[in-house]
Amino acid sequence: MGIVARIASDAIHIPGYYDSLGAMCVSTSLGPFPSLLAGLITGALLIPYYEAYMAAFWIPGTTALVYGFLRKKGYPALGTLLSSLVYVLGWSTVYCLATGTWGSIRSYLLTKGALILYLDIFVCSSAAEIYSRVGKPSRKALAIMGLASLVAIGGFWTVAKRNEWGIVGAFPEREGWEKFHSKMDLVWIWMGEKGINNYYYPETRFDREKSGYQVWVGLYWVQGWHDVADVSLDSEFAVWDQNFWNGVHGVKNPYTYVIDVHNITEIDFKGYKAYLMYGGMITLSDIEPYEEVWIEGFFITFYDEEADRTAIIYACATKENLPKMINELWDLVNSWKLGSS
Repeated sequence: MGIVARIASDAIHIPGYYDSLGAMCVSTSLGPFPSLLAGLITGALLIPYYEAYMAAFWIPGTTALVYGFLRKKGYPALGTLLSSLVYVLGWSTVYCLATGTWGSIRSYLLTKGALILYLDIFVCSSAAEIYSRVGKPSRKALAIMGLASLVAIGGFWTVAKRNEWGIVGAFPEREGWEKFHSKMDLVWIWMGEKGINNYYYPETRFDREKSGYQVWVGLYWVQGWHDVADVSLDSEFAVWDQNFWNGVHGVKNPYTYVIDVHNITEIDFKGYKAYLMYGGMITLSDIEPYEEVWIEGFFITFYDEEADRTAIIYACATKENLPKMINELWDLVNSWKLGSS
């Protein structure tokens, strides 16, 4: 059930992960230690779905173990409270293992994203309690539930694949540029957001002597509706992404500050009602000695009603190199096969 719930949350754009649901149900029916095993299996089986589970596979099982142990002792409410904290601490650990930002771990526990994960475990534990009151299922019932879960996984995966990964074909290969598509749930975890990033950078991105140094071009494909007229929308996603990237690349205490957003204009972009804006950020280079750099560029935001996705396009270069790169950045963005184009 944890696998079904995790994929379903992406298919229908529900904040949270719910990957502990099945293990929680096992904890109320079979006890804490079987729930640990069930959670470990769930986490391992989710690795092909999202590679972050290579580091996080243990979180659903450990969470269910804590809940099941305290419930067995007669403290189900305390079990829910402490298991939710274990769950958020688990994801904080995975995040910090990736970024090295251990000094910020306490602040992560107080974010909007952490609140969503606390509520995630409350929902899972409540569902597990309801499950326990149904009574022990027969072998036939278990077989039916297993078959239904497989069908549900297939159905929800088909939907998630279409509305999340269906867009990747819109981004053509480009000579001299590297192209990537990445699931961003861990990157945006403390925002409480999920989605993917479709991005390019030039082959010269890591060469200080080239105009492609520190250049980014991409499109965040974010689950659900967001106010695309909000000038802070692109900034928040970009800041978390930049800091995560820099942490992964060895920057100690990464930071990114938005310093200006200007020339905000409503435009038609490939058939979408969109907003174009220009802006800049102060951040750190991702190669030693990790010097401070000033990034400038343009951003476009729009909402795709059919996919229920918010798109945030970004195209940036260092301030001194932007005049040399701006035409190529626009040419690359305009080459994407989006909307009615």
